[in-house]
Amino acid sequence: MGTITVNTVIGFILAILFAMVMGISMQAILVGDYLQSQNIMSEITQVTVRIAGFSGALAALLAWWAQRFAAMRGFLVRFVFALFIFVVAFFSFGGLLRVIWTHVTYPNQQDWSFTGLYFASINDFYTFVLFLLGQNLPAYLVLVVAAGIYLALFGPREPSAA
Repeated sequence: MGTITVNTVIGFILAILFAMVMGISMQAILVGDYLQSQNIMSEITQVTVRIAGFSGALAALLAWWAQRFAAMRGFLVRFVFALFIFVVAFFSFGGLLRVIWTHVTYPNQQDWSFTGLYFASINDFYTFVLFLLGQNLPAYLVLVVAAGIYLALFGPREPSAA
């Protein structure tokens, strides 16, 4: 276990704040879209909006942690790495949280075999991705690019070995 320094404490605080901002922003984009279009959100839509917020926060924490693997690289490599990790983690956590929600909410309607869990996870992953990409893609693209830039600028860095 490494020693605790001022840099690690500041990094931890920045990671937590980054996760909170990303979670709130992901949820706010969807809520704003529904308020603007004056659509009434169903229960499943409200749950998916909440899941998007939690997924954004978890993906931000995972991307911050994974950024240490690209910490000795240049800005462009750190940016692309952060972008990739954040997008994959966001959609994966979203699909996983939807699977957990459906299995907790409707346990009698689920197939609990390995095949049933596999198909449920694939179905919920695609449902989550299509729900988010169908709403307001430009807002999410800007937010994800901003997350990549933030991670490349303020994420964990180490001096180059060269």
